Amino acid sequence: MGEAKKAILPLLLVSFIPTISILFTLGYNHDQLISQSFFIACKIWIFLVPAYWYLIVEGNTPTQSLPQRDGIIMAVITGILMSIIILVTWFLFEDTINTESIIIELESTGLTNTKIYLAGMIYWIFLNSLLEEYVFRWFVTTKGIELLGSEMRGIALSALLFTLHHTIALHLYGFVWWQTLIASFGLISAAAIWSWLYLKYRSILVCWLSHAICDVVVFGLGYFIIFT
Repeated sequence: MGEAKKAILPLLLVSFIPTISILFTLGYNHDQLISQSFFIACKIWIFLVPAYWYLIVEGNTPTQSLPQRDGIIMAVITGILMSIIILVTWFLFEDTINTESIIIELESTGLTNTKIYLAGMIYWIFLNSLLEEYVFRWFVTTKGIELLGSEMRGIALSALLFTLHHTIALHLYGFVWWQTLIASFGLISAAAIWSWLYLKYRSILVCWLSHAICDVVVFGLGYFIIFT
């Protein structure tokens, strides 16, 4: 029980920061400079806190997590399969989505500018998805296992926390409840798969590759929504 309690504070320090960031940048502030500054500060926080906790508080040493061939193959397979599901879901429900609401909400972020969108796409695919794997699949999943005492419960907790800020973002972008529900189910399923990949192969690069493949499809659809 003592070890489990030790996992509560680091989880609280990290898990809800993406949600706070989304609420501030999309829900309560439309000044681009302030929003972007807060967004960057949150990203720095969720990068530094896990590293500080692991290296300083717990006294661990840095470790490498280079992927093996079988991990890369599984990452590609899961990424492609989930991307197919994303595309099929989009084509099934495309006509029900209020794209105008999405575009209006994105205007405050600057992402309706082609160059900014493409730069953002590169950032989210290659950097943000890697940061999310580092935070949610490594740190939150492992701390969740310490807290709850099993891999399955740790995976479930990490998946729920990962999905939380995405669900809020979908709501703020104008998705209706059933669309948000479907998308959230997809997100929580993907998050569970990525946590499973991390625990099986012990490399955040494996789950990142799967995640990045999905993000290519998501941002490709986003480009189609905004600019065509």
